[in-house]
Amino acid sequence: MRKDQYLFETTREKAVAKAQAIVDQYVPGKVRVYVEYCDTEFAWYMIGEYQSYVEYGGKVKTVTSIKTEKMDRYYDADLFAHFFKQRAAYMNANYYWQIQARENNIHPAMFKEWFDSKKRTTSDMVSA
Repeated sequence: MRKDQYLFETTREKAVAKAQAIVDQYVPGKVRVYVEYCDTEFAWYMIGEYQSYVEYGGKVKTVTSIKTEKMDRYYDADLFAHFFKQRAAYMNANYYWQIQARENNIHPAMFKEWFDSKKRTTSDMVSA
């Protein structure tokens, strides 16, 4: 798709719907996908907005983060969604595990491996 094609609102709406559908396969209901125009770049950007949790002052707080992708001739919805696919285990985890990962300096893309190492198996358990 050529970059000038994103000038049309219907094309942008279709791109948002496609990206949202792909992202929802990995992290259902966790990401809001939309587009915004950047006046300094004179370009449209696809934005995926999501929340994660941190512990601050003994209380759990939500932090909103965004992933942006310039909608030019190189834009691809699958590539945009790959960011969320890579972090799906982290984003689908509850706030306790997200905070634990952050406190242990675990990158969200590496969360699944770290979390799996924390699981107990039957061979770990001692019979009474």
